Amino acid sequence: MSNKNEQVDPRIKRTLLLIRDAWIGLMEEKGFEHVTVRDITERAGINRATFYLHYKDKYDLLDKVVDDMMDEFSAAFRLPSGFEASDFIKDTDTPPDSFIRQFEHIAEHVYFYKVMLGPRGLPGFLKRMESIIQDSLTHRSIIAQPNDREVMMPRDLIVRYSTSAHLGIIMYWLENDMPYTPKYMATQLVRLHGLGSTRLFNTEA
Repeated sequence: MSNKNEQVDPRIKRTLLLIRDAWIGLMEEKGFEHVTVRDITERAGINRATFYLHYKDKYDLLDKVVDDMMDEFSAAFRLPSGFEASDFIKDTDTPPDSFIRQFEHIAEHVYFYKVMLGPRGLPGFLKRMESIIQDSLTHRSIIAQPNDREVMMPRDLIVRYSTSAHLGIIMYWLENDMPYTPKYMATQLVRLHGLGSTRLFNTEA
């Protein structure tokens, strides 16, 4: 859950987690449109009155859970305040903490991401992730080189390419049941961003 719930009574936090987990499980089984509040409360082991203490309906639940998760996803990727171009890591074997945090966040909530990005997930969810990544990479590109005239090709093309690669790596990791650690994945992502796919193939052999 998001930081907004950090000061909430532990019993309420547990109830919210039960509701969220029940909803995600039902989403995977039959899709959002077929899930009812009764389904959720029965799966969570709570009564309907308890559900309505926290959410107006299943659409309110959807909005709040997704918003919370996207807030966490964005926060994990966020650069520290005062970050400057000189702070960028030049070593492609040393990923920035923000890249590692993003994979750690996804690993912590892997079931949620697998369901939301799967065949019974929400069509617009991938776009929200993509938008967060794109905004962050745009911000990083401006820090690295604020002058568009010094960029070798249109900035939006670079960012769009990098966003697709970034999201593709995340999707691969999830689709293959996270065979590598968050740090390993973050390192490979830095190599792709820094070297490009062509230079990563050893053609000297």
